[in-house]
Amino acid sequence: MSTPTFDSLRQTLQHLRRRRSNLYLLKVSSLFVIALASLLLASSLLGLWLDPGKTGSIGLFLITSLCGIGLLAGFVVTLRRRHTDDRVLAHYVEDRIPDFEQRLLTSLEFTEEDLRNGRAGVSQQFIQQLWQDAQVHVQQQQHEVETVTPARESWISFASAVAVVAMVVVLFVTSDSLLRSGARLAWPFAISEPLTVAEFFPDIEISVEPGNIDMQRGDSVTIIARVTNATPDAINLRLQDDNVNWRDVSMSRDGSGSDSASYSYFIPALDEETTYYIAFNERGEQSSPQYQISLFDLPQIEQIDLAFDYPEYTQIEDITEEDSGDMVVPEGTVVDLTIQFNKAIETALLEFEESYREEDEEAANAPPAYEDLQLSLDGNIGTARFTVTQDGVYRIQATDFSGLESQAPLDYFIRAIEDTPPELALQRPGRDQEVMPLEEVVLEVDASDDYGLSEFTLNYSVVGSDEVEVDFLTEPNARSISGNELIYLEDLGVEPGDFVSYFLTLADNNTLAGPAEVISDIYFLQIIPTDQEFRRNPAGGGGGGGGGGGQGGDSSALVSVQKDIIAATWKLRNRQSQVSPEEFSSDAEIIAESQREATSRARRSIDRLAERLNFSDDTYDAAVENLSLAIEQMNTAAGELEQEQVTSALQPEQLALQYILKAEASINRTNVSMQQQGGGGGGGGAQQEREDLRELFEMEMGQLENRYETPNSPGGGGGQNQEEVDKLEELARRQEGLTRAQRNLARRE
Repeated sequence: MSTPTFDSLRQTLQHLRRRRSNLYLLKVSSLFVIALASLLLASSLLGLWLDPGKTGSIGLFLITSLCGIGLLAGFVVTLRRRHTDDRVLAHYVEDRIPDFEQRLLTSLEFTEEDLRNGRAGVSQQFIQQLWQDAQVHVQQQQHEVETVTPARESWISFASAVAVVAMVVVLFVTSDSLLRSGARLAWPFAISEPLTVAEFFPDIEISVEPGNIDMQRGDSVTIIARVTNATPDAINLRLQDDNVNWRDVSMSRDGSGSDSASYSYFIPALDEETTYYIAFNERGEQSSPQYQISLFDLPQIEQIDLAFDYPEYTQIEDITEEDSGDMVVPEGTVVDLTIQFNKAIETALLEFEESYREEDEEAANAPPAYEDLQLSLDGNIGTARFTVTQDGVYRIQATDFSGLESQAPLDYFIRAIEDTPPELALQRPGRDQEVMPLEEVVLEVDASDDYGLSEFTLNYSVVGSDEVEVDFLTEPNARSISGNELIYLEDLGVEPGDFVSYFLTLADNNTLAGPAEVISDIYFLQIIPTDQEFRRNPAGGGGGGGGGGGQGGDSSALVSVQKDIIAATWKLRNRQSQVSPEEFSSDAEIIAESQREATSRARRSIDRLAERLNFSDDTYDAAVENLSLAIEQMNTAAGELEQEQVTSALQPEQLALQYILKAEASINRTNVSMQQQGGGGGGGGAQQEREDLRELFEMEMGQLENRYETPNSPGGGGGQNQEEVDKLEELARRQEGLTRAQRNLARRE
């Protein structure tokens, strides 16, 4: 009698065996279906390709049947071989679930007979305990045991079989010829043999295109032959171009019907007059009449030679380009064209198209368009000459003595390389700078041009003194130069409050349109007091505090505005010829308004100082006097600007700046004087008044945080002052943008 534990183990193995057998059956059946479907499709395709007739179809049917029987036999044998007992199945489970640790395999070594009667050396209790332990592990891993045989591979085989069968069915359904081939293969014994009936064929007709033609030498031609009442597999085109020998070429079959076909042959270039006809074998030798292709020659360009005579200023050696046409040369280059034609020419015209221009380029500034030129002719050689002034396109129209004209002449491009203005780079100091009277200032400058420089000078001066000019051009037509100059301020006799202005001038060596001149911005070297002036008594006691101007290192807003006015006037003068009169007047008015506003501010500063303070000394009087002189020069400059005399306005503008700087220097000396008095501990009332005077002067001049620097801070008049500063800044940005645009335009190739 079986025990429950043993029966449970046996049922588990039986369930696993059934699952494994079913999956194996599904896999093998799927493979059998795939093989069978592939066999049927291959046999049908073979029958469609061979079209074997009734006998051949029967033979193919028998071969296919034998293969099908073989597949079925293999399928049955494979299923019969699939048999496993409990011990083999236990090995299979143990291999895939190592956690059993041979429990399942060991439990199957004992039978129910061993449990009832025992086995030598093994007790019945051990056998019972072994079965129970195996059953416990089986129950703990029930899911792993049930799924130990993976189903994925079997289902993939099944899906593949379904896909293959579906594909085969679709092929048979969508192809009538394949379906007919399969039907013939399914039962070839029902195929009836066609009766042989004598047939009378109509005469074969051959039509040829283009027949007899005249065409240009070197052109291509396609010869087409249409055969009616026959469909030969191949036909030949017979060609003769030497009146002696015939050569055969095979024509391509383009299409065919039940009783006709068309053929063609493409000749890419025909250089000799040719006789041709069509020939083929179909119910005997068949041929078409002979046709003639006659050739003529249109005027054509065989070679263009270009001789370039470059402008002298480019220092480029003249060259000749053979078999060319397109050209990329500097403006002003004289080009000699030599054109060789394929035949003698009666007339030839060199035609130009309008030059390509940028959208933003004004037509008034563009050079005149090229004019068409008649070529000088000598047989088949033509010559012409023109000067390159701008980009363009040219072509050559020719007519021979028979009246034939050239067709679709090629376009050749003219690319004119503009002479770009020279480039300047101020390496050191590269900006306005504050210097002391005894200082030595080094200027380092780099200049370059694409073809060479004819001028490279530095001009500097103290306002009211003669201008010093330094020539950096070491050799004529140098393309790149680095210059430097050491300025000894002591030799110039400057003092605090003075300033040195300097600028650079460049010009290239263009001798055709005239040298292109580039003038740099104007720069300033502002003279500030030396340390000795600020420390006359370094051993004295520490008294009053130093104001914003104590070190002379920060310029007031009035100084900055006046510098901006000078820079704007300088730029406007240099680009006067490059802007319209309306723009020039508008810019001059902006600068004049800024100059008038700066004048009003300086005058209000003096008035308020006079109202609020009753103390002054020599330095203060000197500051007020210099400020008053600055106002006079500002008024003069504003008047010149109103009359659009920008060059005349520069001198009073610079003098006004000098007087403003001298006023600053005077107030700085007042600061030093107050520090010395405060160090002695006396003069409290005078010292306080001097301190108030200094702070008020600095506030009015804008050296502390003022309305020019903080337009959003409270205080009257700030909006108007900021408006003038904004106008100057906008003008400077506009001038800089125009300068960049002009440089970019000049650099276009």
